[in-house]
Amino acid sequence: MDLYLNFHAHREAVPGETVIRNLLLPAGKDEEDAITSGFFSAGIHPWHLPPQADEALRQLARVAAHPRCIAIGETGLDKICPTPFALQLALFERQLALAGTTGRPAVIHCVKAWDELLATAKRTRPAIACVIHGFRGKPRLAESLLTHGFYLSFGPRFNPESLRLCPPGRLFLETDEDPHSVDALYHTAASLRGCSPESLNAQCLQNLRDITQTVKK
Repeated sequence: MDLYLNFHAHREAVPGETVIRNLLLPAGKDEEDAITSGFFSAGIHPWHLPPQADEALRQLARVAAHPRCIAIGETGLDKICPTPFALQLALFERQLALAGTTGRPAVIHCVKAWDELLATAKRTRPAIACVIHGFRGKPRLAESLLTHGFYLSFGPRFNPESLRLCPPGRLFLETDEDPHSVDALYHTAASLRGCSPESLNAQCLQNLRDITQTVKK
């Protein structure tokens, strides 16, 4: 049986799962060396935008070339953090551009900036899949994002109706910062969707293959 896919986490895999671990940049050499032993994503988070943005972006470009780098992110927009929003937007767009040039999907963090996110996507028209990680929004927001082509990744806290309405081909599950295994989330989500945890995991694995087909393994 396939291990459960944990689409986004800030820790190593635990028994029974395959994890895509997040590397937040800028990072030290030791952090880079430790995380590139498994599949990972890498990005500049809006909470931690560095004063030397160009240097961090160069590091991101280098790390993104690693064959085990699955996605760019998490990156995104957050209106409740102190980072100037104009700076967030500029770095977000540059990371979307890098995702496009490397053929990697983008893992997106968004807090109270949905209109700006949709406007950015409409303006830049990214040619890669964009996945909203840790989605907790209500069905109306879920439907809007899905209509605009986004994927949704649900963590331990989610709106049940939003999870139920998400099409199978646009769905992921993750633990984010939760230390527990993702398997309990698969069982909960499968019960809500009327399927087995195994079939749900098979679908999520297929979704990952679909959005990373241009990434060299």
